[in-house]
Amino acid sequence: MTRILVLGDEVKWSGTENEFDRQLEIKTDGNDKNLFLQIDAFQTPLYSDLPPRVIDLIYIAAYVYSADTKISRGGQKDVFETNWTRTFHFKIPVFDIEFWGTIESNRMLCDALEFVSGDVYTFEFVRRAAREVQPSLFSYSDPNDSNSIDVAICFSGGADSLAATLLALREERRPVLVSHRSAPVVNKRQKNLVGELRKRVSDWHFPHSSMWIHRKGGERGEENTQRTRSFLYAALAAATASGLGLDEIWLCDNGVVSINLPQSGQNWGTLLSRSTHPRTIELYQTLLRRVLDSQSLKLLNRLVFTTKPEVMMLIADSGHPELIQEAVSCAHVEGLTKLQPHCGVCSQCIDRRFATTGSGLTNYDLPNRYAKDIFSDELGKGIDRTHVENYVRFAKRLEEVNSTDSLFVEFPELFDALPSTLNQSQAAEKISDLFERHQINVNGVLEKLIVKESTKIRRGAFSPDTLVGMVASGVMNDDPCAKFAIRLGTLIGNGLPPAFQTVKATNERHVQDICQGLFVTALDSLSRETPQLPFGSVSTKPDFSKPFNGSKPLFIEFKFLRNRTGLNKMVTEITSRITIYRDQGAAVLFVVYDPSRVIVDDADFMASIVRNDVYLKIAR
Repeated sequence: MTRILVLGDEVKWSGTENEFDRQLEIKTDGNDKNLFLQIDAFQTPLYSDLPPRVIDLIYIAAYVYSADTKISRGGQKDVFETNWTRTFHFKIPVFDIEFWGTIESNRMLCDALEFVSGDVYTFEFVRRAAREVQPSLFSYSDPNDSNSIDVAICFSGGADSLAATLLALREERRPVLVSHRSAPVVNKRQKNLVGELRKRVSDWHFPHSSMWIHRKGGERGEENTQRTRSFLYAALAAATASGLGLDEIWLCDNGVVSINLPQSGQNWGTLLSRSTHPRTIELYQTLLRRVLDSQSLKLLNRLVFTTKPEVMMLIADSGHPELIQEAVSCAHVEGLTKLQPHCGVCSQCIDRRFATTGSGLTNYDLPNRYAKDIFSDELGKGIDRTHVENYVRFAKRLEEVNSTDSLFVEFPELFDALPSTLNQSQAAEKISDLFERHQINVNGVLEKLIVKESTKIRRGAFSPDTLVGMVASGVMNDDPCAKFAIRLGTLIGNGLPPAFQTVKATNERHVQDICQGLFVTALDSLSRETPQLPFGSVSTKPDFSKPFNGSKPLFIEFKFLRNRTGLNKMVTEITSRITIYRDQGAAVLFVVYDPSRVIVDDADFMASIVRNDVYLKIAR
């Protein structure tokens, strides 16, 4: 676990240097500042007289977000996610040190950040001098009157926040839109969508308050998961609510994304985003009520029991379905064009395509706006295919769940999504209905696609590497690679020990030779020492491999564990092999022959290795 010391705005550290793995200094003012922080607000007394602790909240959120994006969680090479959780100690200045220095305020802040991010937080506060306030922190740009505003809506520029805005108008609310701008392309998307709203809806002027926060000079972050970005949104919305005297904030995503159940065994905890998870909303609200000294403040996700197709219908029913095309939901910011602002293969793009197709709104979400059309283009190995495979299999898994109780048994993570202040039985039923409607839409879209392409499927003219081809061939039902890996591991576990009862294994090659005989006898033959794979300036190859039509290939690696001194080396080799094979879009089965029982606890060792597409068999 990486330990990071974060110092804010010239604060000094008096402890020893070796207490932390890294030290990060964040400066928002002065000639050497490295974090640009500015709020573009409309012309009102909004930010003219905010309580000091509310300004502190904005700074705290900016420090946290900056540190979150600066310190890597390990990246793709950290195949076991050992560096996913980081430990942050912040020593930062605040105006209201009496408020932030209390145990209760500190606990609420840490509880919220730890749940949403999966990291560990501690805070140490020092008093900020009044002269340290940035004169450029607030920049006024919109002269519209704000007297009738009654709700602050966090506005990202995606379809969900757009739907929330239009829902507010339908309920005769008058929203202020609150945004975070992290890059010019994000700024353009948000400003464009606000402009389109103003052009099409004549009875409201959509005041827009937005925060710029980015590293000065365009320095890139090391981590792009941005788990604390929703806290930045909540902080700015809270400041807006404080300045305008509002008691309601909307932080909205559709319910399937908000609850965000694991779609594969590789996803767990905060590897899945919790930006608008019901528990996150509750923790944020508890903290914000204390900061704003208002127990009447409500932080709501008005879309929590709404599916993505229903989000799209909210937009269409507003009378302006063309706004769907203006909302950009793609997870990728860079490398896309104005004509194709969506990658097509990230989870957000897949969800959006299924939603607009299922709700009959494809005329407002044209396929040519996506770099890859998942419904017609071939999906390459690796990440292009993984997201859509998981998405479709998840819907099939939900289809097989026949009751609310069964859903909560299948996904115990759902208990975290039950509200503490409402009827939990009713909430559980609503959650169950939500995921039922989700799977009906996904599976219904697939059925219609199969009917539409039935002639090509009958003629065998559909590529097995397209979504329809994969579904029609049945590979989406059960992963043939996974089934083969499990079957192969069982064969090795049963056949290898008797083979060495009389003559002991001499080396790893000897173990491979014996197993090759087992493979030929009991299974389809596997290729040995192919394919050659590029790795830096050299090449490498698996011990055995087997391709599968319409699915990822399986690579098999053998390890002969002779003594305890070789255990750490073997784990290092396994880690590097996983990195190489994942780059090839392959699954891998590791066979560890351990005749001397060097591995003491098999279950514990397997738990540290096995992940999605990574299998392990220990044989003796």
